[in-house]
Amino acid sequence: MKKYYMQFVKKNEEVVRKELNNMDLDPSSPFCGGVYDVDGIIEPNHVIGNLINFSSAYYCEDSKYYKNPLLYKAMMYSYGYIARVQRPDGTMDFLRSNFFAAPGFEMHVLGRVYKIMDKFAVSKDEIALKQAHYDILKKLARGLYNGGFHTPNHRWVDTAGLSLAYNITGEEYLKEKALKYLAEGIDIDEYGDFAERSPGIYNAVNDNALFIVAEEIDMPELYEHIDRNMQHLYSYLEPDGSIFTQNSTRQDKGEGAAGRAFFPTNYYHVYIKGALVFGSNQYAKFADHIVQEAIADGRGVPNVLWLYLIEDGLKDMDFDFDDIPVVYEKFYEKTNIVRWRNNDISVSLLGNNANFMFIQKGKLRCYARMSSSFFAVAQFRPKKITKTANRYNMTFTAYGSYKKPFEVPPETSDWHQMDHSKRPVVNEVELTYDVNVAMKDHTIELKVQTTGCDRVPFKIEFCFSPKSKISGNGYIIHGTPGGYVNALNGDVKVKAGEDTMTVGPAFSKHDYTQNLRGSVPKSSTDFTVYFTEFTNIDKTIKIVCE
Repeated sequence: MKKYYMQFVKKNEEVVRKELNNMDLDPSSPFCGGVYDVDGIIEPNHVIGNLINFSSAYYCEDSKYYKNPLLYKAMMYSYGYIARVQRPDGTMDFLRSNFFAAPGFEMHVLGRVYKIMDKFAVSKDEIALKQAHYDILKKLARGLYNGGFHTPNHRWVDTAGLSLAYNITGEEYLKEKALKYLAEGIDIDEYGDFAERSPGIYNAVNDNALFIVAEEIDMPELYEHIDRNMQHLYSYLEPDGSIFTQNSTRQDKGEGAAGRAFFPTNYYHVYIKGALVFGSNQYAKFADHIVQEAIADGRGVPNVLWLYLIEDGLKDMDFDFDDIPVVYEKFYEKTNIVRWRNNDISVSLLGNNANFMFIQKGKLRCYARMSSSFFAVAQFRPKKITKTANRYNMTFTAYGSYKKPFEVPPETSDWHQMDHSKRPVVNEVELTYDVNVAMKDHTIELKVQTTGCDRVPFKIEFCFSPKSKISGNGYIIHGTPGGYVNALNGDVKVKAGEDTMTVGPAFSKHDYTQNLRGSVPKSSTDFTVYFTEFTNIDKTIKIVCE
């Protein structure tokens, strides 16, 4: 967008300066063209990734690095380094984890750099640079063909890389492999979620990859999948601009701690592309929102100057804006998650998760979990969420029993060889949690009942963002990471900046909390408020957000 263009230029300049400082530019060095990271390692994908930074700066007329001879030399050295470390079959090593790997992500970079060079290279030296780039791209394309994938999203990463390489080199074998991947079908459900359910990282990766495939090998039918996922992301946005990631199956799933927040900076180019392809003013608005939030939060603008060199006219373009939804209620029954939002308040309910409920008011976050010391197997993890009228219901049952001696002596005294299924069972007992949650306006009502075994120590814990102030009847505590309080009675008020949650009424019948058998460990990053009782219980707790 026009209003951020020069900030993107400056961001790129910062990155280029830093990377040049860490680059081996000695032509007599065996590591010439490599870029050292903080651990003193040269990752080939880091070297390739820098080509997009260097080429964007080199060909941007508004950059102080425009046609800079050092950048030209750095790119030439990069090609030499890549050629030296590439495997004979064209695959690459990524020293922290993967060896003989297909360079899918790297081909995205190489393809974009080629587009920039193809568009702007004029002089004899620039044509030579473009040829050197083409030669490396063609070699890595062979590695992409020869290599394989680990995870679902890598299929589309590789497919996009193959499509780019095919369109640049004209090699049909690359397109043939891309079509084999596509023949498996796109792993997206009716809600718009990809198989890995990773809104913090890999959904953006998939959207980006499918945009490339749709464009490079003319498959506009893929746009419907992209559009559905881009719409789906709105229902995972939190009041502070971060993304709710607790339903993910990948590494963007943390424990809800403030330090593990994911922001949609990596989606900027996806939503700009969506605004252009779909003519969506709402996507343009969200792209603008991403940059505004990043600047306001001190995270800086995304590094996307390359996009403004590839997409004609983008740097001078202004968009109209349509509003992004901030009031909604979504029940994704098949993936066992509820997302509810009322402006600066959000609630998330998760099945199959010890952290079964998340609440956020502005920047103040809370998640709830509960457990009983019942045979060390009674950490509440609801198997399924169901909806009745205006409430969401969750249940969980834990079982315990004991074994008696064999009626007929076993044939062996070896414990591990005995058929223990033949032992009589005695004192079978169970403990069932019935939980329901209702959200209205600024209040979340949590009802908890247990049936079955009585006299069992029970706890429910509310884990709040650290750096908050906790107050109740007779106490004020400054929340620290890993700290906790056992609330006796009345309401507990938690305040962080302008955001407040009041939870109560509290109850406390014991202090068996941190080490309760069978429960997940106490949070080391958040401040925990415990309510405790003995089963059986029937409690209603209200969380009021102000």
